[in-house]
Amino acid sequence: MLHLTSEFSIGAAKKEELDKLCHELRKGVRCIQSYTRRCMDLQQRNQFNKLYHGTNQFIRDLCNKGEFQEEYLKHAPCSEMAKKDFEVCANRYKETMVFLKPNKNQENPENGTFNENIKTICCSIKELVDCSENAARKICGNEAAKFTRELVDKYANSLTKIYCEDFTRHPHACRDGDGDGASAISQNTLGILISVLLLLLVR
Repeated sequence: MLHLTSEFSIGAAKKEELDKLCHELRKGVRCIQSYTRRCMDLQQRNQFNKLYHGTNQFIRDLCNKGEFQEEYLKHAPCSEMAKKDFEVCANRYKETMVFLKPNKNQENPENGTFNENIKTICCSIKELVDCSENAARKICGNEAAKFTRELVDKYANSLTKIYCEDFTRHPHACRDGDGDGASAISQNTLGILISVLLLLLVR
């Protein structure tokens, strides 16, 4: 759908360009809605909609006149200068996702591989946010860095609140421990989670 840090955050530096991007984003949202209606049962659809709520809100805020859109357009020209740095952050994230392990025990969603994958995803999102913020600060200054963090956080807000709260509260868990926030998540939901991440990062 879109590439969050290298194409999206710097991909529309003018209002006209943003309008074109928003047209494509809305088409993507309609496509996703159609897919969930046709291919998911009610429980899966409800879970997916919880995950995707923050992304939908992000698109509404970005594509309608208001404070967030104005802030985005204000920082977009400088962010263009940081494109290469943003790409490094995004590529690091995607490379980590490649190493997610297949969950062979389909009957037990609380097995070690499942929780290890959740940990990998949550900690990689944190690294993506930190890396993007640092890249913006280096090229554009503190104000742009703050907005970049807000942009990425806002985009993945629902996902991280549901799955990554344990790692947000205890960042050291990414370095030396196993978080416990994923213990109640079902196997089907992991598949949905990874699908959402791919939608966020792959255009």
